[in-house]
Amino acid sequence: MAGGQDGCLGTDTPSPSLPAHRGGGQAAPPPRGGRLWRWRRHGAMRLPGGTPPARFFLALCVWKLVPRREAAGTEEVVYGKVGGTILLLCRNVSKEATEVVWFQGDPHSFPPLFSSKVAFPPDVRFSLVDNGSLRISELRLQDEGNYTCKEVLNKTDHEHRVQLLVANPPHSTPKCWAETSSSGLMLQLFCSWPGGYPHPTLHWREEGHDLENSSWVISSSSSSDTHVETLNSSHLSHRKVFKCVGSHVVNQEEPACTVEIKIPSLESEPPKTCFVGDDVTLTCRVTESTPAARITWLRDISRPEVEIQAGGRYLITQEGNVSRLTIRNCSQDTDGGCYVCKAQNPVGLRELFVCLTVKREWGCLGSLGQGARRGLGDTVHGGHG
Repeated sequence: MAGGQDGCLGTDTPSPSLPAHRGGGQAAPPPRGGRLWRWRRHGAMRLPGGTPPARFFLALCVWKLVPRREAAGTEEVVYGKVGGTILLLCRNVSKEATEVVWFQGDPHSFPPLFSSKVAFPPDVRFSLVDNGSLRISELRLQDEGNYTCKEVLNKTDHEHRVQLLVANPPHSTPKCWAETSSSGLMLQLFCSWPGGYPHPTLHWREEGHDLENSSWVISSSSSSDTHVETLNSSHLSHRKVFKCVGSHVVNQEEPACTVEIKIPSLESEPPKTCFVGDDVTLTCRVTESTPAARITWLRDISRPEVEIQAGGRYLITQEGNVSRLTIRNCSQDTDGGCYVCKAQNPVGLRELFVCLTVKREWGCLGSLGQGARRGLGDTVHGGHG
C-alpha cells in the first residue's frame, strides 16, 4: 500500500504480515493457538466454516476501525469442572446491540475470540449460544482465566467480565482423626480432604452445631487440605462424636467423616513374683483410647505419686499400646508391692494396679538356675482393670 498504509481502508494500523508462499502469492497469517487459520497446499487460502477470505479480512479491518470508547460493565466469577461444560453468559445484552464480541485475556487483543457478526474460525470446544453467551466444553485447567464480552451499541459499549476458575474436586472422601496437643491437656481434631483444586472447605461439627461458634474451642487452623480444631478438655466426655463435613465448589454432595473420642481402657498380665537379684517385667496394655493415651508408671497410692523414670534399675519400653516396666536386680526391701499403670488422654484417665512379690531363695531352689527359679516363682492369678 502506498504511503505505508495497510489494506484496512487506508488506515495506518499495521496489518498482519503475510510471508511469501513457495507456490507464489502470500501465505495465511501465522496460526493463533493452532485453531484460527488453515492453508491449502495448492491454491488460495481457505477458512473453516466457508468464510471467504476477502469478507473475513474486511470484517477484521472494520472491527479494527471501531473507535475505543470507555465501556461500563459488570463482573462475576464462575466455576467449571475439569472435563465438563460451562456457559459464560454475556449478561444484560440489549436488543439494540449491533455486535457481541468475546475476548480471552486482554479485552483489547486482536483478533477477538468470537464475534456474533464474523465467523471467526473457532476451536471446536468453543461455541456461541444465542449470539451472545460463550459455551466451552471439555474444560481443561488451562482454560482458566479472564473472559470479556463486549456489547457494541450505537453510542456506548457495555462490557461484562467473567473470571473462569476450572476446578477439580477431590476423588476420595475426608479423613478424620484425633490427637493430643503437645501440652497433653487439649484435644486436637484433624480433618483432611486432599486432591482437589481449589482447596475444599472443611467444618467440624458436634451435635449439629459448628465448632467454630463454640466457646470451648481454643484455636482453629487450616493448611491447604487440612483443618484442625483445638478443644478445651473440660467439655469432653466418653464416646462423644465429632463430625467433619467437606464441601467443594463443583461438588453438590457434602461428604463427611466422624471421630468418636474414648477414655482409655486398661488390661494387665497376672501378678508377678521375682527372686532377689533377678529381673522382672511388668506389662500394661491399653485396649481402647481415642486419641491415643500416654502411659506412665508409678508406685502405689500409699506412697507419693512420683512417676518412675527410665534409668538405673528401671527400663521402660512401649510398643504401640503396650508398655513394659522392667526392674533389674529385684530387692525385697524396695521393689515389692503394687505399681500403678496410668493411661491418660484429654478425655480422662484410667489407673490399673500391677502387683509384684519379691522372694528370697530357699531350700533346694538355691541350687537351681535363674531361669528355673523364675519359672517356678511366677504365679498364675488373673487380673484385669
